[in-house]
Amino acid sequence: MKVLLTGFMGAGKTTVGRAVAERLGLEFVDLDDMIEQADGRTVREIFESAGEEEFRRLERAALAQVLDETDAVIATGGGTLANEEALRSVAHQTVSVWLNPALDVIERRLDEAGGEQRPLLDDATRVRSLFRRRLPFYRLAALRIDIGGDESVAEVADRLVRMLRESRCAF
Repeated sequence: MKVLLTGFMGAGKTTVGRAVAERLGLEFVDLDDMIEQADGRTVREIFESAGEEEFRRLERAALAQVLDETDAVIATGGGTLANEEALRSVAHQTVSVWLNPALDVIERRLDEAGGEQRPLLDDATRVRSLFRRRLPFYRLAALRIDIGGDESVAEVADRLVRMLRESRCAF
């Protein structure tokens, strides 16, 4: 079983993904980390030197590779599924889950973390615009987990594992 986590930057895909993978006894894969290890540059460096189109190409290749490998919980980038090829791949090979904290929670998290690691984050207006453009893709996920601003990673992970086990596509 492959569980693919999608959602906007700051939604918690990596932190929740690690906790879910541990609870399910699966490997955890972060696509951004996979890309950085394979390419030798950070995501920000790829965006700055080669552009978003090249990053998305690398991202699709990494996604295809991980989908061919072992069962895992996969944390995607915020824009991974805003691509038809990626959508088709995950629809048939994964249980996709949209992590959906409220936009104000996302903005607070991004502000607290700073934007140095987020190449598409330059101001609040852009964050809201990008979020709205990606919403239709997030809504295509098989499962959706709304996240309260005060929920811990453990609470979200536990709830998601219960959802996965209760769903028809489950473990």
